[in-house]
Amino acid sequence: MLETAKLIKLMNEGLEMEYASQIQYLTQAAITKGPYAEGLMARFKEIASDETEHAEILRNRIVALGGTPTTKVGTIQIHKDSLQAVKINLKYEKDTVDFYRKLLNLIPHDEVILYEGIEHVLQDSQEHVEELERLAGK
Repeated sequence: MLETAKLIKLMNEGLEMEYASQIQYLTQAAITKGPYAEGLMARFKEIASDETEHAEILRNRIVALGGTPTTKVGTIQIHKDSLQAVKINLKYEKDTVDFYRKLLNLIPHDEVILYEGIEHVLQDSQEHVEELERLAGK
C-alpha cells in the first residue's frame, strides 16, 4: 500500500500540471487568431475551466489527507500557430492521462472519495485528448 506522504507528493505533481494547463489554455485562447479562432478560443477557455475544477479536486483531497497543496506551476508551452497549439495541448493531455492512470492504480481501495475524484479528472482528460485529436485532424 502506498504511504500517504508519497500519495500527497504525487497529487501535488498533478496539481502543478493542472495549474500549468489552466494558464496554458487561457494564454493560447488569448493569442489564437485565424478563421476558426472564435471556436478554438471558446474550447480552450472551456478546457481551462475543467483544469480549474481538477485543481480544486486535487487541493481538497490533498488537504483531506493531511497535506499542503502546492502553489508551484508546472511547465507551460504556448504557440501562436493554432494547429501547433492544439498539438502541444494534445501531447500535454496524453501525458496527463498517463499520469492519472498510474496515480489511480496507486490509490488504496478504502480511499473512495479520492479514487472517484481522480477518476473524474482522468475521464475529463481523456475527453480532452479525443477532442484535441479531432481538432488536430488525427
